[in-house]
Order: sequence, then structure tokens, then C-alpha cells
Amino acid sequence: MKAPELNELEMSVFGPGYGECIVLHVGSGQWVIIDSCLDDRGEPVSISYLRSLGVAVEDAVRCVSASHWHDDHIRGLGRVVAACPSARFALSAAFQKGEFLQFLQAYEDQPDRLDKGGTELLRCLRQAREHGSRVRPLSEDKVVIDFPASALAHGKPVELRALSPSDGQFADFLRRIGKFAQEKERQPKTRIAEPSKNDLSVAMLLTIGDQAVLLGADLENSSDSSKGWQAVVNGRKGRGPLAHLYKVPHHGSQGAHNDEVWREMLAQRTWAVVTPWRRGGRSLPTDADKRRLSALAHRSYLTSSELRRVKRRYPRDLTKHVAAFNIGFDSAIYTGGRVTLRWTPPATEPEESLANGAVVI
Repeated sequence: MKAPELNELEMSVFGPGYGECIVLHVGSGQWVIIDSCLDDRGEPVSISYLRSLGVAVEDAVRCVSASHWHDDHIRGLGRVVAACPSARFALSAAFQKGEFLQFLQAYEDQPDRLDKGGTELLRCLRQAREHGSRVRPLSEDKVVIDFPASALAHGKPVELRALSPSDGQFADFLRRIGKFAQEKERQPKTRIAEPSKNDLSVAMLLTIGDQAVLLGADLENSSDSSKGWQAVVNGRKGRGPLAHLYKVPHHGSQGAHNDEVWREMLAQRTWAVVTPWRRGGRSLPTDADKRRLSALAHRSYLTSSELRRVKRRYPRDLTKHVAAFNIGFDSAIYTGGRVTLRWTPPATEPEESLANGAVVI
């Protein structure tokens, strides 16, 4: 696969079955990376992909962002930040608050008690500091990064804007992080995980002139209209443009589906991409989720659809020892499925490229 043309836009979504990453070409060789997962070699899939296109990530990647700190969205992101010294690093403003950072640092030397996403987040922040980069705090309606029309070959201004977390989510998180730390101090043997679900996930809107791409991250609905997708819809009413590409939130789950998002924020012809999630015998999207997406979208995609057998090399001493007991090796893992959509403004209909088990649903 070759790199996009200078006037061409791209959204590539990677989802191997546990993990998610989005790579965006905004024009003129400028790239944005959101979240991270690993490829079959254990490398950040975004860096592997861009280098396969001949992209010099050291200069061409202008922004790296973490939508939230769940391990399936942040794995390997510290290495992405390290590989892209010219990039701004952006993440939820809540994760830069002193209370939260103190919470992470207090348990950093106890990796059996702290979720991997927490240590990866600290790694990202330290790497950004080493580069001398200012970290961009994100919350509702904050600009992540923008590019003037004069700097891009397609001649359209580009803006990436955070749609969440809302002020209500932000305040609630700070209250809970303090309470959570106190409770865990009284339960020293338990494992520490995020004290909220996906409340602080950063959904984003990429606008290119009068076109848009909606990136749903893992944001879910809430019974409180000041939080979740309802807060996003309320904040965007009467504001365009409508998005024709949609990275479906939270692996297509019913809990992240919002009818008003489809009515108020998405174009009539929408190309929707969902990443699967499989863990402990559970999986998303369900068959019902797939049917719902197929009915709503003009075209919908799943980044990975099946287990694929992958040959692995093991140390010779290990294989000899195991062979003595007549035991063989057979690795079954989810490979880094990819959906790539490219288009050239003013056209909106993208050309698709599906790889490693990605399918139309």
C-alpha cells in the first residue's frame, strides 16, 4: 500500500480483537495518531503502518492522543510518543490533575496492583516531558490541534476538537478518585483499576472544511444528561458539519449507542467502523449490534472478524524441552485488522482498503 496523496484524507482504524488505534492523514503529509495497540511483532501498530508507507514519523506525526487509559486503548503508546518527538501529546485534562497523578505515582512500584494503562500513561507523560513538549489537556469543546487551509494541499482548514469529557464528568471523577484511593488504602490486597468506566473517554470531531469525521472512542451513555453522549449531543446541537465517517464507540455496544448522535451529528450516508473486543469468553459487538449498525450506516466495517493462526518462533531450548514430552506449539492470536478509508475533498465517498481479517458487516 502506498502513502496517500498530499490532497487526500485518510482514516485508518486498527482493531485486533483486544486493542484499538486510529491513524489520520489530514493532508500534505501531516498525521495524527489516537490511541495504541500492538501488532503481531509486539510493535505499536501505528508506527509500523506509517513506516510501511515510507512516512518519517519523527517529523510527520503532529499529534499523539490518548482517548482514555484502558489498557486496550493505550498499550504501547509510550513508544509511540517516543518515536514522534515533533508531536503534541494530548489526553483528558482529568489525567493531568495532581490528585490523579499522585494516585498513579503512589502505586507505580506495585505493578501487580495498578492497571497497566496507568503505568503506560505515566510513561507517555514522562516521554513528552523529555521531548520538551507541552501536554495538551482535553475536555469538552477544546481544540486538540488545527491546521490552516494555506498549509494543506486540499485547501481546507482542518481542526480536531475534543467533545468530551463534560464538566460534569470531570468534577465527578475528581470526587471519586479521592474516595477510591481512601478505600483502596483499607484494602491493600486488591488490584487497583480505573475508578470509573469509560466516563472520561475523549470523543473527538475532525473537521475538514465542511466535512467531518466523528471518533467515538469508548464514550458511553449516562442516565445523567450532563454526562456521556447526551452531553455531547446537547453541546453540538445546531453546529455542523455532519460527519460522514464514524469510528463507532465502545466496540459497537448497545450502551454506547445513541439515536440522537445518528440523527443530529451524522450524515445520511455514513461509513461506520467498529473495532471488536474479546475477553474471557465475552465479545463485542454482538450479532444484534452488527445488525443495528448495518441498518443505520450506508456501509459498516468490523476491523477483525476471526482468529488467525500465526507462526511464532520460540527459543530452541524451549522447543527441545517441550518436544521431549510430545507437545507441539500452535499460536492462535488476533492479528492487527485494519480498515482504511481515503477520500479527496470535496468528494465524501471514500475508497476502502481492508486488511488482516477486516470485513464489511
